[in-house]
Amino acid sequence: MSGHWLIRRIATSALVLFVALAVNFAIPRLMPGSPVDLLAGGAKLSTEAREALVTRFGLDASLGEQFWRYLLGAAQGDLGLSFAYFPRPVRELVAQALPWTLLVILSSLVLQVLIGYFAGVASAWNAGSRTDTVLSTVSLVFFSTPLFWVAMVLLYVFGFQLGWLPLGGAYTIGAAYTSLFARVGDIVSHAVLPVVSLTLAQYAAYQLILRNNLIGVRKEQYVLIAEAKGLSDAKVKHKHAARNALLPVVTFLGLSFAMSVGGAVFVESVFSYPGIGKLMYDSVVSRDYPTLQGCFLVFALVVVAGNFLVDVAYRFLDPRIQYAS
Repeated sequence: MSGHWLIRRIATSALVLFVALAVNFAIPRLMPGSPVDLLAGGAKLSTEAREALVTRFGLDASLGEQFWRYLLGAAQGDLGLSFAYFPRPVRELVAQALPWTLLVILSSLVLQVLIGYFAGVASAWNAGSRTDTVLSTVSLVFFSTPLFWVAMVLLYVFGFQLGWLPLGGAYTIGAAYTSLFARVGDIVSHAVLPVVSLTLAQYAAYQLILRNNLIGVRKEQYVLIAEAKGLSDAKVKHKHAARNALLPVVTFLGLSFAMSVGGAVFVESVFSYPGIGKLMYDSVVSRDYPTLQGCFLVFALVVVAGNFLVDVAYRFLDPRIQYAS
């Protein structure tokens, strides 16, 4: 991996992030409605009171000046004060919600990759068989089902009807935990349904991509030679064939991370899970510009960083890949 490529890739990521910042700034202001009306709580404000609110939150400045303040604040880690939760800083709200979202997204991504990997290998190695048909059909069913519908069905069956898992939240409010294990268990039980919902809705892409690629790789000469040497079936599948079929899966990993970030909005809203997605939804409803911009910024940073790491991982998965200087 050349230093010139790395510098160019970092510069490209910075440019993408700047464009994301511009879009993040524009989207809230394109929405209908005014945050002043929501801040008033339905009360009829006098002209002086309305102007005071507009001035207090910096909405009287031009869009260019507001954007410049936004950029300076983001560069310094200052995301402003929330409109809906005034006077709490947006940075505090985001820092409070981010760990819950990362818990759901990262746990789901691990499960998606593991399930997709083993299901994809099993399908490819038994291509055309009943096993392949069943695995591919189940994957296609979940892949074509809307995420929010999967989440609501799981909530209704396992939360409401069976009562096995909590209906919402990230932990039991007011619970007196007797040990750290009890606290962790409570958090895990609340995270199960959001994680499973996100996993079921998105694991199929990994399986189908790996299956189709592995079917072609299995016919390669080095795989046939490995089989001719008498290597075990597991070693041929996982060490020789699957490893070289993983590049498209790694490519999709960056896209899947972005999809999981977007899916978090639906999942956290359905389960009232106090993450970034739920905070973003509440900010849209309340026209809370600073909080919405802060949530978008965090999501943009996570997605850009994820795609950058995927590019770097390519070099380690396939040493034949050479980056131009």
